[in-house]
Amino acid sequence: MKPSLTRIRWQLTAWYVGVFIAVMALFGGATYSVVNRQMLAGIDQSLERTVDQHTRWVLARQRETALTAEDMKLYERRVAVFDREGRPVWPSEVEPWVQDFARLVLQDSVAKKQIRTPDRRTWLLYGKKIRVRTGRRTYQTYVTVAIADLLTVNDRYPSLFAGFIASAIIAVLLVGIGGAALARKSTQPIEAAVDQMRRFMSDAAHELKTPIAVLRARADVGLQRPRTEAEYREILAGISEEAEHLGGLVEKMLFLARADAGQWPVQRERVFLDDILLDAASAARSLGARKGVEVEVGELEETCVSADPGLIRQLWLILLDNAVQYTPPGGRVTASAVRKGNCCVVTIADTGIGIPATALPHVFDRFFRADSARGRGGAGLGLSIARWIVDAHGGEIEIDSTEGKGTTVRVSFAAL
Repeated sequence: MKPSLTRIRWQLTAWYVGVFIAVMALFGGATYSVVNRQMLAGIDQSLERTVDQHTRWVLARQRETALTAEDMKLYERRVAVFDREGRPVWPSEVEPWVQDFARLVLQDSVAKKQIRTPDRRTWLLYGKKIRVRTGRRTYQTYVTVAIADLLTVNDRYPSLFAGFIASAIIAVLLVGIGGAALARKSTQPIEAAVDQMRRFMSDAAHELKTPIAVLRARADVGLQRPRTEAEYREILAGISEEAEHLGGLVEKMLFLARADAGQWPVQRERVFLDDILLDAASAARSLGARKGVEVEVGELEETCVSADPGLIRQLWLILLDNAVQYTPPGGRVTASAVRKGNCCVVTIADTGIGIPATALPHVFDRFFRADSARGRGGAGLGLSIARWIVDAHGGEIEIDSTEGKGTTVRVSFAAL
């Protein structure tokens, strides 16, 4: 089982890292798309602004433009001006592909175009046709073209990608470490449950082994030789007693198994703990009478709670039975129910043999018995069931005990 849990941890860690990488990839792709779109949009706006600025300058001059290098400082991008024939006005010489684009603008076919030149550079061109009045009824047509080198934009991406990839690698490593810790933490309850199940099965097998061995021994003794009717009755009575003990043990184990699986429904209703305690104490008196232990009811107050009456009665019977079982003849068991503020508190005290201080922290563990002095009277499941019933109702249970003087059990529930 250990290798399986280790494999589960690695699988969970791989899932955490894989999901994170997928999210980072989607985020990186979206970031690249947004940045790319915004940068291209910025270039478009820059080119358009450059063309508009130059167009206003040409209109203000209202003559053939003869731009100088000093004039070009006004503009954000490289600019070229062409006449209505597509011939360059300024500068006097331009690349053929710029001139071809200017002619396309003159034909009103395009305003923007991306061109890749043989030297593997990408250029973005934006053009605008303008008409300048040169006389009373004469106009001159020009084309203003702004040019941007996209290589300068794309050169920014490697550093951006390098920074993003480095950050992503660090983030993946951190997620891997955190995922491994989270996987270990998330499988701890499973590991604890598996260990508990293993201990439960081992303890159950050990507890079942004894009554089964006793049953077989009694049956073998009865079959060894012919016996009288009275002897057979005695043997069969012993077998019946041991079978009853075995049946009770199996019933408790099934109860705990169903409770652990959440298959034991708690049907809450308005109940009075004092009434159920009085009924359970009456049933416990017969057990005490056979052993010579007095079972009495002390202070009783009206204690109303929301609970499952069947489970609450079982709880009181378990605690009273334990108290009677571990109280020597001549001892006394006292039960009481009082209301303290917003709580209803039921107390069951005995004058029995008590529980060693070292055993108190383990009394609710399954199959736990403090020592051999407690005999084969129980399998160590009663208090485990009692604890589950209390927890299922949101209550609290505590045990105080002094070895050789007795034990006191207090159970409290929220009052209605």
